[in-house]
Amino acid sequence: MTTQERLIQRDDCSLVTLLCAPADYSASILTHACEDAGAPVVDLLTQPADNRQIFVTLRLRCDDPTSAVHNLERYGYEVTEAEGNNYTDAAIAAERLLELQAMLNV
Repeated sequence: MTTQERLIQRDDCSLVTLLCAPADYSASILTHACEDAGAPVVDLLTQPADNRQIFVTLRLRCDDPTSAVHNLERYGYEVTEAEGNNYTDAAIAAERLLELQAMLNV
C-alpha cells in the first residue's frame, strides 16, 4: 500500500507523489516549488522506493494540483501520481481517452 493510499482524503486538499534520489530530496525546495505555484504544503511524507530512491507524498491545500505538478517537474522532479477534486490535467486526459475510444469504436 502506497503512502498516498494510506492518507485520509480531504475535500480541500490534493495529493502529489514524486520519485527522487535521496541526494535530490529537499523539503524546503519541494515546499517552495509548490507554494510558488499557489499550493501551500500541508503534509510532506517520505517512503523508500526501489533503486535507492524515495517516494515523496505532498498534501497540498488546493483543489487542482496542476500548477504545482508543472512547477515540481520544472524543478526536475519526476511526479508519479497526482489527484485532486479539480485536477485539470486528469480531466483533459480522460476527455481525450473518451474521444479516442469513440474513434476506435466507429
